[in-house]
Amino acid sequence: MDIMGLFTNKNTIMLKQLLRLFGFGGEQEKKPVVRYPKLVKPRGKLVAKKVYGYDADFMYGRGTTEPGLCPVCHNSLKKIPNPDYRMKKRKGDMFYTYDSFCIVSEKFKRFCELNEYEGLAFTSLPKSPGYYYFEAKNIFKLDIKDTKFTNKRECCGCYDEIIHPSSYKAKEQHIATDDFICRTEYCYGSYYDKSPVLIVGTKTALKMKEAGLSGLFFKNVLEKREQNPHP
Repeated sequence: MDIMGLFTNKNTIMLKQLLRLFGFGGEQEKKPVVRYPKLVKPRGKLVAKKVYGYDADFMYGRGTTEPGLCPVCHNSLKKIPNPDYRMKKRKGDMFYTYDSFCIVSEKFKRFCELNEYEGLAFTSLPKSPGYYYFEAKNIFKLDIKDTKFTNKRECCGCYDEIIHPSSYKAKEQHIATDDFICRTEYCYGSYYDKSPVLIVGTKTALKMKEAGLSGLFFKNVLEKREQNPHP
């Protein structure tokens, strides 16, 4: 029996819709199946670790008020820490401000000095005792095949955006030790909100954990496996 055929008056439309919800009155509309692409897990030999930290308040505030920016396009040319910055006391030893300045604790600084890592710079923040703006000078090159570079500017040679730091080291990057602290060749992000990614050796990452440094998050850096042309 066609139950829906019993209802012909316009005032019964809502009732028809209600009946359809319970499976009466013909086939219910089938929703399309959404299929997402399968994520491929990077594979290869573990050679280093990327390091990230907790979020922290802006060093200069939103917009283009900080020094070290191109006056034409407002892309970041050099990170210059704000001497008036006040870091809120909180748990953790590494932080990134929302405008991409890396700040570390006294404990992190002592760890680096004890292990005698080369090419590191700590700039004290006078109004934030016990915290430092941190930079690594030595370069660790990542593969840039899948990195996106957007709109190179003629005024300063900067890109408006560099995103997708690779999970693989560059083929030409030689690794002589598993205990080091470096930075990526490029600064990732958009306009004034750019910074390099910190790269450490596998042994370094273990030492950081053993030293009790907190608020550090690690992601693998791999060496690509050579494809065998004759499987």
